[in-house]
Amino acid sequence: MSPETLERIQFFIIRLLEKNKVMNLTAITEEEEIANSHLLDSFLLLPYLQGRKFIDVGTGAGFPGFLVKLLRPDLEVVLLDSTQKRITFLSDLIAEMGLERVWAVHGRAEELAHQADYREQFDTVVARAVSSLDVLVELCLPLVKPGGRFLAMKGKEDELDLAAKAIPLLGGGQASADHYLLPGTEIQRAMVIVPKLKSTKQRYPRPFAAIKKSPL
Repeated sequence: MSPETLERIQFFIIRLLEKNKVMNLTAITEEEEIANSHLLDSFLLLPYLQGRKFIDVGTGAGFPGFLVKLLRPDLEVVLLDSTQKRITFLSDLIAEMGLERVWAVHGRAEELAHQADYREQFDTVVARAVSSLDVLVELCLPLVKPGGRFLAMKGKEDELDLAAKAIPLLGGGQASADHYLLPGTEIQRAMVIVPKLKSTKQRYPRPFAAIKKSPL
């Protein structure tokens, strides 16, 4: 990691902790906890990325998407969240740091996935600790271009059984999961990998209420 990248990461964490004092951006408020719970997750995502266009669904305070952009400045990155205060924080930070080809977008995945600028436009789509996998695949696979992949960053359980029926309905292929411990911790993680084989039918994703009430 270059000194410039390290400096940018440190600047990001400082800004996040400052803003979190007046605005609830993340429940984790100590630098060591952020390093263990957020930074390590983001670093371990890097080997799974493919292509140049990347979207982080439910980015929150920017994990993992903003960190990915700092570590891989060559990527085109969209940070998507439904909470305006988080998007405002990230937009201000992007401007302050002079970053290019990264956009903080206020919106919901189930709505943006029906817009031409977003539908099947991304090589990699990531969601971290957002919802159960059967819900996530309907929200996220419509954003993945055929040949790309959806990555769900889960805890101890990979939840593959929950989404086994939904994935092929949405154009996904054979899903798999890598299980690992965060380095230096006993924290268990699962990286769920869902390849996109073919276009998703236009009726998906359904409105969020329908997805939650009756997952595929």
